[in-house]
Amino acid sequence: MYFMPIFMIFFFFILLFIIIISLTNKKKIKTNQVVSEKYKQMAFKILNNNPKIEEERQKFKKRETMQAGVLIASIVCGFLMVLLSQPIFIFFAIAGFITFFILLFTQKDSVIFTSILPEILKEYNSDLSYNHKMGLSSAVYKEARFESYDRYHCDDLIEGKIGNYNFSMSEVHTERSHTDSDGHTTYTTIFHGAFAKVKLDKDFASYINVVNNSIKLFNRDAYINIDNEAFEKIYDVFTDDKIKAMRLLTPDVTSKMIDLYNETGIYCEIKILNDIMYIRLYTGPLFTISFSNPEKESELIGKSIAIIDSVFVIMKNFIEEIERFDV
Repeated sequence: MYFMPIFMIFFFFILLFIIIISLTNKKKIKTNQVVSEKYKQMAFKILNNNPKIEEERQKFKKRETMQAGVLIASIVCGFLMVLLSQPIFIFFAIAGFITFFILLFTQKDSVIFTSILPEILKEYNSDLSYNHKMGLSSAVYKEARFESYDRYHCDDLIEGKIGNYNFSMSEVHTERSHTDSDGHTTYTTIFHGAFAKVKLDKDFASYINVVNNSIKLFNRDAYINIDNEAFEKIYDVFTDDKIKAMRLLTPDVTSKMIDLYNETGIYCEIKILNDIMYIRLYTGPLFTISFSNPEKESELIGKSIAIIDSVFVIMKNFIEEIERFDV
């Protein structure tokens, strides 16, 4: 009888975890519809004529069927444990849940990531290279001095040129750990999205931070007011050279950052430290592509390319201003 309350607690937390994963994966971000539609159509043509993708779809469907079967069997074992008071069923239920999560989280790289996405990104910009398994190192992220963290993950490395400037970017996920009085450690997300580094030709010879104003920085002495109420509702600006910052944050630049947030809900943060510009956008995962059919897959690819395009637009805006003025 002691197994019954233990299993019920275990069963409750497993279901709660599955619901949280489901809700997290359904986060939606609006994107540039013109860019999204263009690359959706391109991706559809490629996906619809690739026999390897159809093979992977069939394997994915079998995997989903197996996952569903294992999950249902585990739930049935749980109810049998409660109804019949037979502890043996708890072992079957736990084994089933473990198998379910192994199937859920151990998926092999798809040809979408190894060949199709690199092909589409090349079409978007011929100077780009893409590697799904690689990402910018934590050492590069630390250079930007955004925040401290306890756990760092990165993938989806994109490298190339924007105009004459070398840049690299990837999806970055940072987390902070929290340990309670009982010694249990949990992790909360600090940042999850696109992070990019651009090497500039000109040395800014100063620093400027444009950050989400929900982030409370302690050095308020470096804060400046740029006389744009709509912008300041979203961002705070910190710098050690107000004149350079004001020349860089022109009405055109700030309005485009405001438009990006209003149209997509994406925060964009900029840091310029001497001759390096760091950019991060709160996009969540860059590429979340699951198998279903060519229409759905191509729609997800189109939205992902539109997110990349948003990063590029911001990069270009700042680079144009840096080139225009002798900062």
